[in-house]
Amino acid sequence: MEKIISIDLRADFGFLKKPDTNEPIYLTFNMLHKPALLGILGAILGLGGFSEAKEEELKQPKAKKGGKQKTILPEYFNKLKELKIGIKPLQDENGNFQKTIVKYNNGVGYANLDGNLIVSEQTLIKPAYRCYLLLDTDNELHKQLFEYMKDSKAEYLPYLGKNDFSLWWDNFQEYDFKLFNTTEKSFKLNSIFIKEQTLKDGVQRSKGFKPKATTTSKFMYFENLPTGYNTDLMQYEYEAFAYTDWELQRDYEVNDLYELSNNEIIQLF
Repeated sequence: MEKIISIDLRADFGFLKKPDTNEPIYLTFNMLHKPALLGILGAILGLGGFSEAKEEELKQPKAKKGGKQKTILPEYFNKLKELKIGIKPLQDENGNFQKTIVKYNNGVGYANLDGNLIVSEQTLIKPAYRCYLLLDTDNELHKQLFEYMKDSKAEYLPYLGKNDFSLWWDNFQEYDFKLFNTTEKSFKLNSIFIKEQTLKDGVQRSKGFKPKATTTSKFMYFENLPTGYNTDLMQYEYEAFAYTDWELQRDYEVNDLYELSNNEIIQLF
């Protein structure tokens, strides 16, 4: 049986590192993204991570000249990648969280041949996210995840991007739900959602984003976020996401929408 639950993830600090940034400052994603959330859920369930996957890679026989060793993804990602999730920021300012720059010395030998590397990191302050999960309770792993979420139980201490930044969750909720038909009426989305794009004449263009303003509408937030991994390059795969308090026109296409028993409309991806 399928059911949708939600939990509120919270941390005092967070660092969701953007891989395309380097010295002099490491930047963070503002919004929690799917690979990071799956990593958190994997820690809660006690599933293996990147260190275990790397050990498995090293056990492979060396590739022949010109060949390539197989990339092994972590156990948590392989077992949870099909899980549909949704994300809504909490206690945010128009979708954004306060950030600060933290500087520290990294004196470990492999970090710097001189023995002292000064690191500057952009850090999230008090990030919080409502995370929706579509679970199949006939699936043993999903059933275990449901029980752990409800009972606030974890095999490993979860953290938000760095093991310095432990997190916790509360406000477990369970919802009745139905699929939402966007052609019936204009609608407001309560979660972040993938802003559909089309490819024309070799140029990537945004599809017409047609919000419907109301007297209380005030913001639109956009961010390119990871949704998975390219296994050949071992890099993030991205989608363009949006979050807004505007109503959307009924002819604006958004896939995989669900209407919850509390009248919220969310996207699960």
